[in-house]
This record gives sequence, C-alpha cells and structure tokens, in this order.
Amino acid sequence: MAICLLLFSCKDKEQTNKSNVISQNTKNNVVFSGDYEELLTIEIASKITRFEPSKARKSNPMKGMMGEILKYSWENGREFVKEKSVSNRKRVAYPRPDFVQISFVDFEADTESFLEFVDSETHPEVSKIEGIGEAAYWNSKNNSIEVYYKNVSFRGKVEVSNDDAINKEKTIELAKLIIKEKLK
Repeated sequence: MAICLLLFSCKDKEQTNKSNVISQNTKNNVVFSGDYEELLTIEIASKITRFEPSKARKSNPMKGMMGEILKYSWENGREFVKEKSVSNRKRVAYPRPDFVQISFVDFEADTESFLEFVDSETHPEVSKIEGIGEAAYWNSKNNSIEVYYKNVSFRGKVEVSNDDAINKEKTIELAKLIIKEKLK
C-alpha cells in the first residue's frame, strides 16, 4: 500500500510540475508542452525546403530524451563529392539527404542561461544575428542557429544545398517561421 501511495504522489508531483511549466509559459503567451513536433511540423519543414511533404521521412529516435533531434529529410539525389586521397586523386560521391531539424529545445529557458550557453568568448564560432526572437546566434562550426524567444530556446539546422550560404539563409528562415507560427 505504501508503494502505491508513493507512486501516486510521484505521478501527482510530475503532473503538477508539467502544469506549472505550461501555465508559466501561458503567462508569456507561449503554450508549448515540450513535444518537438509542436515546434517543427512537416508543414513548416516543407515551406522552408519547398519539397513535397508526402516524400519526407521523419526521424525522432530519441523522442523525449535529453539529446532529442527531430528531423525531416528528403532523398533528392544531392551528393557530397570527396577525393579519396591526395595521392590517388580518385573522387567518390556520397549521397546526402536534404533535411530540416531542431534539437536541444528547452521550454523553461531563461535569458541568462541561454546567453551563457552561446557566449562568444567561450565559443568563438558563435556570432549574434539580429532580428530573430529575443536573441539568436549562428554557430559556424556546425552550421546551426541557436534561438531564444519567450522562455523557449532551440537549435535549428537546414541543409538543402552543398552551398553553406544557402543553408544558412534557409536555417534563419526556419527560426523566423517557428517563432511566427508556433511561439507568438
């Protein structure tokens, strides 16, 4: 009987904590339960890429875990060409899917911890981007964007080209669209 009471009290505590987070975010006009699919939908991914939604493959193998990544990908025949070795000069082409993804979503974020996470003195590969959310930073090392808006932070990445400038433009577009359609 004691075990049952303990289990019920833990469940009640968990439910109360979730309710507090959701109500706290509701005060900031943001309702986000922590499900990545609420932020990045197939419709948003398709708007960014202009690829057919029905041909996308969704991947979210670590759903609900700390290192969760939600990715929509398309096989469009894009390839990455690499020389096998300098002496051999043989070129090898590897298939490379196009994709849109989000990761490291925190729906209880605060400005101070976000800015600590993206500190450009500690991480020289990070540079500030104006006009996106309350704070946004481009990470040139992994070609992704870190965004903070109304107690929600996330990392986004789009890769639809072998040209990094096009991918950066699309990634910034993704961040703006998520804020506009899901967080405002």
